[in-house]
Amino acid sequence: MADQAPVDAVVEEKAIAQPIQRFNWGFVPIPKHCRYDPEGPPFKFTMFLNIWFGLSATLTVANIYYSQPILIELSEHFGVSYAEVTRVPTLTQAGYLTSLVLCVPLIDLVPRRPLILLLLFGGGAFSLGLALTNDYHTFLGLSYVTGLCTVIPQILNPLTADLAPPHRRAAAVSIVVSGLVTGMMFGRLMAGILTRFTGSTSHVFFLASGVQYSVLLGMWWLLPDYPKKETSMHYGQLLWSMAKLMVTQPVLLQAFFIGICSCSIFVSWWTTLTFLLAGDPFNYNTFIIGLFAVCGVGSIIAAPLAGKLNDRILPWLGTLLGLLLGLCTACLALGAAKLSLGVVIIVCIFTDIAQQSQQIGNQARIFALDPTARGRINGCYTAGVFLGQVMGSSAGTKVYLNYGWRAAYGLSVAWSCTAILILLARGPHAKGWVGWGGNYSLRKPPPKELGDETAVEPSLEKDKEEAKAVV
Repeated sequence: MADQAPVDAVVEEKAIAQPIQRFNWGFVPIPKHCRYDPEGPPFKFTMFLNIWFGLSATLTVANIYYSQPILIELSEHFGVSYAEVTRVPTLTQAGYLTSLVLCVPLIDLVPRRPLILLLLFGGGAFSLGLALTNDYHTFLGLSYVTGLCTVIPQILNPLTADLAPPHRRAAAVSIVVSGLVTGMMFGRLMAGILTRFTGSTSHVFFLASGVQYSVLLGMWWLLPDYPKKETSMHYGQLLWSMAKLMVTQPVLLQAFFIGICSCSIFVSWWTTLTFLLAGDPFNYNTFIIGLFAVCGVGSIIAAPLAGKLNDRILPWLGTLLGLLLGLCTACLALGAAKLSLGVVIIVCIFTDIAQQSQQIGNQARIFALDPTARGRINGCYTAGVFLGQVMGSSAGTKVYLNYGWRAAYGLSVAWSCTAILILLARGPHAKGWVGWGGNYSLRKPPPKELGDETAVEPSLEKDKEEAKAVV
């Protein structure tokens, strides 16, 4: 396997010719310590900046989850049915998915700092609109465009992979992934608390707007003006290259379909949990339902550990371990979710841990393909992730409301088994689209020298060369 570090060095060399930028959009000043200087030392990716990226991911991705624990209150406020109100999280996630496909590829074409600042400004404005509107259809439209602006964590993920040293890339990315999990917990918890004690669904969206503008201020001061990647492609060619990557890279396509299945399970559980806990035998109010988001603390702790583990083992194996844990959790939900509160708590904890574990493994695999196309590669993968979220919030809730909890969680078991079969269809040593390449070892070969990312997955050497040919 070729050493990854020299490849990353090429990316830096391509950025040297770009001049120092003192303003974003020609009028917003860039703090001096955030400016890219081709004559000076490269940006140092500190642990503080890594944690800030994780915190920013928390506070922005929460936009997707604010509505989930207050669906019943939203249905009463707007006078619509439970089935109709489930369109709110579905449209928010659909907006996120649209932005993944159309906006995230831009990070391989334009500087990321102004793009992130623009999305934060839009997210704050649209969240304010959600707080002020009393029309249901306007609320649905604003939910969609808010989702469009909430894609910031998926820009921070590949930026983290670009800035972090190769030997700790998976660990650094896992901190941002931890922020994503914390955002789910933060959004659900704050929505439940504010709606319960203020008696209004508007206050949580006022909070969301204020949070976005606070992150905007922090990003203005802290976000490095990392130069855009040198490319001769225009926007249409970028989108076309994404389509080509999807049909030429077996690892990326495999990760895409695994992301669909695993995220369908994750979102289906957390969306239907509101109806599960509000009905018999639990009959909990919004505040108590929101408190169940605290169960996500387990995955916040587990995500960095999973990142370190994936720096030491084959990420393919890390993905498999996460999927197997998810299957066990889905089976537990199928067997006893409505029979025991203890089972509900266990499923909440381990559904999150399983989701983040497999996601970190998948991202470690795809980020090794080509550093110059990480934005497009991440866009392809996360499009699958949030297509799964749309499926989970839509199909999962419809099955639950129409056929009951056992049918809904039986569907999750089916999704989990499908994801495992997709992973097993192509082992870590395979050279083609399916098979195991005659090698069944799951041990990670030792690096050739210090700092070498050798054998992230043995089959990726060929995939890297093909990815470079595509882009």
